[in-house]
Amino acid sequence: MKGCVVKNAEGEYFLVSQRGGRVKLEAAEEMGSHVGQLVRASGAFLDTHEKGSSSAAPSTMGSSGKTVLHPEREFRVLKIDVLSQTCVTTPAKKR
Repeated sequence: MKGCVVKNAEGEYFLVSQRGGRVKLEAAEEMGSHVGQLVRASGAFLDTHEKGSSSAAPSTMGSSGKTVLHPEREFRVLKIDVLSQTCVTTPAKKR
C-alpha cells in the first residue's frame, strides 16, 4: 500500500491514499518518524472486531432490515519504505 502517514489526536497512525482512502496502521516500530512522509507499506489487513464488544463495531441497516456489522480493519505493517520525505497533497477544488 502506498500513501501518506498521518497521526490523529488520539495518537493513532493512518495511511492516507492519494484518492483519500484511510487505513489505520498497526506497526511494531514507532511510526512517528514517518508522519508526513509518502511511504510504501508492506504487510497484511487485520479485522479488529475481536478487540471490543460487537456493540462497539460500526453497523448499518441491510436491505433485509437487519443490522449488518462492519468490523474495522487495520493494516499490520511488516515493512515500510520511504518514497518521499514529504507528501504531495492535491489542491482543493475552488467553488
